Amino acid sequence: MNFAAGRITLPLAPVPLALLVLAYLLPGLVGHDPWKTEDAIGIGIVHQMLEHGRWIVPHLAGEPFLENGPFHYWIAALTAKLFGLALAPHDGARLASGLMMAAVIAFVHLAGRELYARTEGMSAVLALLGCLGLLVHAHETLAEISMLAGQALAWYGIALTLRKPYRAGWLLGTGLAVAALSKGIPAVIAPAAAALALPLVSEAWRRREYALTLLPSSLVPLGICGGWLALAESRAPGLALAWWQANAIQFAVPSVEALGYWAETLLWATWPAWPLALWTLWEARRRTFEPGMRMLLAACAASFAVLLVLNAPREVYGLPLLLPLALLAGAGVPSLRRGAANALASFGVMSAGFLGAFIWLGWFAMTTGVPSRIAVRFTALEPGYAPQFSWTAFAVAFALTLAWLWLIFKSERSAFRSVTFWAAGITLLWCLAMTLLPWVDYGKTYRPVAQALRKHIPAGTRCIESQGLGEAQRAVFDYHAEVVTERLELRAESRCPLLLVQARPGEPDRTGPGWKLLWEGNRPRDRERFRLYQKQS
Repeated sequence: MNFAAGRITLPLAPVPLALLVLAYLLPGLVGHDPWKTEDAIGIGIVHQMLEHGRWIVPHLAGEPFLENGPFHYWIAALTAKLFGLALAPHDGARLASGLMMAAVIAFVHLAGRELYARTEGMSAVLALLGCLGLLVHAHETLAEISMLAGQALAWYGIALTLRKPYRAGWLLGTGLAVAALSKGIPAVIAPAAAALALPLVSEAWRRREYALTLLPSSLVPLGICGGWLALAESRAPGLALAWWQANAIQFAVPSVEALGYWAETLLWATWPAWPLALWTLWEARRRTFEPGMRMLLAACAASFAVLLVLNAPREVYGLPLLLPLALLAGAGVPSLRRGAANALASFGVMSAGFLGAFIWLGWFAMTTGVPSRIAVRFTALEPGYAPQFSWTAFAVAFALTLAWLWLIFKSERSAFRSVTFWAAGITLLWCLAMTLLPWVDYGKTYRPVAQALRKHIPAGTRCIESQGLGEAQRAVFDYHAEVVTERLELRAESRCPLLLVQARPGEPDRTGPGWKLLWEGNRPRDRERFRLYQKQS
């Protein structure tokens, strides 16, 4: 920063960039209950590790959860125990996502610096932080966050191969192992395919030394993942085969529906990285033979191809594409034309300014009751919520708002304003939402419903079956109330005295004769209905 001239130089120096990253990462990690869907599932798995000792294979509400590997939940369980005296288990577990996101950011910066220069690495980090599809997931107990850390390390390893092939091989192998232990086989396909394809598409990788990279990059993940599978198999015979089958069913034949889904989803989830990536391709259209460009094109192509063959597309599956796309976007930021840079920066400032003012207005109205019409509309979003003033939340939100305004008005004119202003705006909005709108947690938590359910379970009950109960709901009932159900969908007939049903309003009773309704509950403004039945003798 140029304090003498009263201006902020761009790209940001390491210290202010680190402060921006911390402002992005820390809010939302603590201070709220598990949220539906991904966060609740992750907390439920960590709960099974901590309370029931199921460390080898992830378990959800007593059942093996083979869709994900154990790596992220190991880290989350360790952070939950480490900070157990100061934080609730779910808050402590979420700190693992902050650590893994810090690793993602570090490896993206290193990869961009290795492929181009330091400024491109910093631009890639800012482009990644600005992506709309990353924001919420970065603060959840989500296996995909550790997968991203592994993939970011793998991309850095591939970028390093031209300069230090042997070290790069170990980094690539470690990254693939972390990705596989986090999310299974689908997580390693894109980096592995790109690494194998590079000698075919780029002369720079067509060297004998590249074998020094591929050898350890193959042995490390095979050894680590093979060891974990062997340990799991020794504890529960047949589990290794079940894990392979669970991974195999995640793939499907590409379809027009999947292509349409991803075209629509990625349009907003990868903003603003995708327009910047397109600019990079246009600006470097005569230099696509360069090693860095070939690597990033291979990485983007492989990552997108994996999306098309995944079964049942979900928005969270698109996270891996953000990494090569952000690196490609960062490569083009220094050469961005002034008009385009100003347009993107202005759009980011206006969007963040308008939405930030709206959040401040809503908070003021709910806290003071003025203006009354706005206060009524905001409180109506979550019936039953009673606003409370917090000096700490107010001070943090006010300080971050001032910091954002200072950045906007004091930054020098530069192409780097585009990604800097956008990342700063996203950070501001997230911070304001997490500090000024606690009713978000009030509407998303299952704690009151789970505790109400617990009170209506007769003493001495040892067996409860469930019907239609989702994974997130099974996880939070286990975490908040120690209610573990046995799914009726996996049985031919009922064997338990109690049955917990998840249904929709107006949905007819599916239990049939012989069952008595003990309790019915739901979250405010939620269409889910939970009904507890008791079998009549």
